Amino acid sequence: MSTPSSVLLMGHPNVGKSALFNRLAGANISESNYPGTTVEYTESHLASDGEMVPIIDVPGTFSLDPKDRAESVAVDFLDSETDPTVICVLDATRIERGLNLVLEILDRGHQVVIALNMWDEARRNGVDIATDELADILGVPVIPTVAIEGVGVDELQSNLDQARSSSLASITDRLPTPPAADNSTPPATDGGDPAARWDLVDAIVATAVSYRETGPSLTDQLGQLTVAPKTGLPFAVAVLYGMWAFFSAVAGFFTDGYFVPLFDNHWLPWIQSVFPGEGGWLYFLVVGDPTATNSFEAFGVATSGLFVAIGVVLPAILALYLVLALLEDSGYMARLAVLLDAAFHRIGLHGYAIVPMVLSFGCNVPGVAATRTLETDKQRLLTMTLLSVFIPCGAQLGVMLSLIPQYTGYILLYLLAGFFVFGAVLNRLIPGSSPEVAVDIPPLRRPRLANVATKLSVRIRGFMTTAVPFVLAGVGVVNLLYLGGVVDWLATALSPVLSGWFGVPRETVPALIAGFMRKDLAIAQLSAVSMSPFQTVMSVVMVSIYFPCVATFAMLIKEGRTSGGVLRVVGGALATLVAALFLWGGLLRLIGIALGVA
Repeated sequence: MSTPSSVLLMGHPNVGKSALFNRLAGANISESNYPGTTVEYTESHLASDGEMVPIIDVPGTFSLDPKDRAESVAVDFLDSETDPTVICVLDATRIERGLNLVLEILDRGHQVVIALNMWDEARRNGVDIATDELADILGVPVIPTVAIEGVGVDELQSNLDQARSSSLASITDRLPTPPAADNSTPPATDGGDPAARWDLVDAIVATAVSYRETGPSLTDQLGQLTVAPKTGLPFAVAVLYGMWAFFSAVAGFFTDGYFVPLFDNHWLPWIQSVFPGEGGWLYFLVVGDPTATNSFEAFGVATSGLFVAIGVVLPAILALYLVLALLEDSGYMARLAVLLDAAFHRIGLHGYAIVPMVLSFGCNVPGVAATRTLETDKQRLLTMTLLSVFIPCGAQLGVMLSLIPQYTGYILLYLLAGFFVFGAVLNRLIPGSSPEVAVDIPPLRRPRLANVATKLSVRIRGFMTTAVPFVLAGVGVVNLLYLGGVVDWLATALSPVLSGWFGVPRETVPALIAGFMRKDLAIAQLSAVSMSPFQTVMSVVMVSIYFPCVATFAMLIKEGRTSGGVLRVVGGALATLVAALFLWGGLLRLIGIALGVA
């Protein structure tokens, strides 16, 4: 066989395609949007027959009859590539589901190699697959793999030049027992008929697969408990509470235990004493207030800027991304999607909306980007709007914990309540459909340290290269506006609204300005304003709902180009935040007045 023009990894979602791709591709990986869409695919190169060949991790698809944008892209890849080798990645624990997709691909005449992934889980669950017999029937190589551990990957790569095509008629002929078909079902060689293909799948499974009686393992029992509503919901609450407790403990441990003493006792007094030109504009820009006794209050680029970015935000982001990586690698995220499906349906979404939502607790930018996995423009617009307005990022949460730790949980619950209230309203206002979606639940697994470390390093590296410059730039911009008198002018102009409607002092204006650069920076700046506890809570809620940071705003524009139009996406988000700021923010003030604390 000649060297293929490309290698495509195809399979259902959650079958381990990405893990297998990472094993095959190595380090030189790039992500791109498919032309004309926001659907991402991953590409690299691997050696095949002495040549470097493109390898593409195609978006997951259940069939070649696409039901959403991602599945359409998967089919487009298959149709547009010239002479590709297709690695069909199957979940060995549910082989019959993957075999239907294999038959569809073979029926189009493509060269195929099969990777039976999750081989260890299949054996543990009593699923015995005669791989040699399966390969003989299908006429293509069949390689057992455990992608997350690298098992079978080398054998898979060495068999790429053995990829073969096979007609459904020849597969039927090689079966010892022809597929059963009733009078209404066409012959099993008719690849265009779904019923015929499933008859053929059943015959293949009956020949090459056997099942042993096995008692449920502890992991299996735990897996069942996590998706059953009566036990799964309390389990989810426990997991999310544990996630929050771990996040709070780690962020507080490093920030309060190490970075606060480092910056306040050593870095701040040192730079205040050595930086020249005290009282001048450059000193004010870089160092800030020469009389400040802590890094929050100094508000210079090299004082508050560095402290917020490194001392407050970085520990919070590290803790949050670690928890997210553990949830993803364990397979629990898909289970959480199943549990929350009913709740999300009430606001026009489905369970998979939990993925961009949870990512947004790390950073709103990847959260907004992840909405591209949702099926319709309505669902993407709805989710992007709600995320950018109501979900505080990990950096914000880290600063909240440092500033008002005793109230952070209540603020978070209030914002989440706004998420669902405004979601229900927007679901009625935004036209379009909200279709059901099939959720494939992977088995629960023990997270692999190497996988978790890789995800953590990539995300932390992304934060350091994107967020930190915005924090430093934000401090600089606000200080320049101070020097130009813009801040004082805005404070005077907005004072009636700030004091009359929200009950906060005019000194919160600089925080609102800083919020456009970085929300966490804005919340940090509130520490320098003299306010009552309720005013502080009120101000933090305002900043959280207020205008998305510039990075999130840029992502809204980018995603809006292929999700209903930029004007529709950005305009809808801005209209929602104005309504939420005045209505949801005003409601909090009324609650404070009713409780006698406002």
